[in-house]
Amino acid sequence: MSHSIVFYNSWSKEKEVFKPNTPGLVRIYNCGPTVYKRPHLGNLRRFLFADILRRTLEIHGFKVKEITNITDVGHLTQDELEAGEDKLEKEARTQKVTVKAIADRETKNFMDDLKALNIQMADNYPRASEHIKEMIDIIQILLDKGFAYETKVGVFFEVDKFKTYGKLSGNTVDKLAEGARLAVRKEKKQAADFALWLTDDPDHLQQWDAPWGRGYPGWHIECSAMSLKYLDSKIDIHTGGEDNKFPHHENEIAQSEAATGNRFVNYWMHNAHLQIDGEKLAKSGGQQITLDTVRDKGFSPLVLRWLVLSSHYRSKIDFSWERMKEMQMNLDKIKTLLRRLIENGALKNNAQQIDTAVFENFTQALGDDLNTPGCLAVLNEYMGEVNHKLTENTTQNGELGRVYATVTEMDRVLGVVAGLREEIEQEVIPEGIARQGEAREQARQRKDWTTADRLKQEIMAAGFSVEDTKDGYRLLKR
Repeated sequence: MSHSIVFYNSWSKEKEVFKPNTPGLVRIYNCGPTVYKRPHLGNLRRFLFADILRRTLEIHGFKVKEITNITDVGHLTQDELEAGEDKLEKEARTQKVTVKAIADRETKNFMDDLKALNIQMADNYPRASEHIKEMIDIIQILLDKGFAYETKVGVFFEVDKFKTYGKLSGNTVDKLAEGARLAVRKEKKQAADFALWLTDDPDHLQQWDAPWGRGYPGWHIECSAMSLKYLDSKIDIHTGGEDNKFPHHENEIAQSEAATGNRFVNYWMHNAHLQIDGEKLAKSGGQQITLDTVRDKGFSPLVLRWLVLSSHYRSKIDFSWERMKEMQMNLDKIKTLLRRLIENGALKNNAQQIDTAVFENFTQALGDDLNTPGCLAVLNEYMGEVNHKLTENTTQNGELGRVYATVTEMDRVLGVVAGLREEIEQEVIPEGIARQGEAREQARQRKDWTTADRLKQEIMAAGFSVEDTKDGYRLLKR
């Protein structure tokens, strides 16, 4: 495509033209889930954002190598203070099962949710607990280079030695010294130093031997170890939620660049929160809304996908069931168009061409820092024009096949059309509704508008609608 892609880089705090390290290939690392509970909708927004990013790059002709980690050790309940219990171990003790049982179950739940949301699979989902050797190797390098120090309770990174610490988040060493962290391990040289390896918890359920004593890794070192193993030191894009900037991503940068001597990541991209009543969703809070909750409320997971697409990834989403109803109505409009295209023979044309001007507008919006609301505006305008032509019966020969091909090409990023088509194929108009539709049509022909209106209301009350066209009527599931 002729136009370039522009992304907002959290590192530079401005939009930049995207240029990968290797022409044609993009290496992406996504901060993955801590698998101690079912992902809530706020967690899932992060992975929908990463999916839209990947699909955007692919539709612009790039090959993508994507890694999403699985955190199954070392993430403490107060990670910013390096205090509290390991989140998985706390859950395992509460449920009286093993840590592995919790991790396996919630990893499966995570994968099931990705599939339900039509999120493309990453190339690899490495587990932290399976990469302890790589973490130990990096920690040893940091010790040898003088960026880390050993204490009686473990190994810590000395933030003062990394001169650009704080550039990503704005939490510089000076600011941290003024009290950004209130809880300080007395073994640290200063408050901002963070744990690489901890040895002072004999009750920790997952422990490994290391040169500094039997223990377990800090949370931040795992992402450095796995990203560098699977993507080398040439990571183009690193994604995460906006709350990952500090301390997690700031610490990743420090330990990775100190160990390798190279720039760790070229583009940092962070999505905003999904929130309810002005507060972000959190697994530890009371608002544990999952995809199962969405289904229980009568919505397809694709409705959540559409909600995320309707907002820019750097804007907060205010979640409510009323907004989900709005998104359902938007998807219903697409489904209605697909149904009309299919009924009018769009699939028989087997069109290879698309409406290039429309698609160019669509991809230009995507290329402007993933402007998905702009993409949906292009789609909605296009659908309006096509629906008008279908109603007026003014479409040209082969045009509907081209329309279907264009919408399908857009769906390489949107990711909803295949699911909506499947819903259409599974729809069956009940015999009783079909009889009411026919009786209404006969009443209309007799100009018995009272009976026709009554039958229409009965059909709608049953969850169907009637669409009158020049060529007759059609019954649609609402």
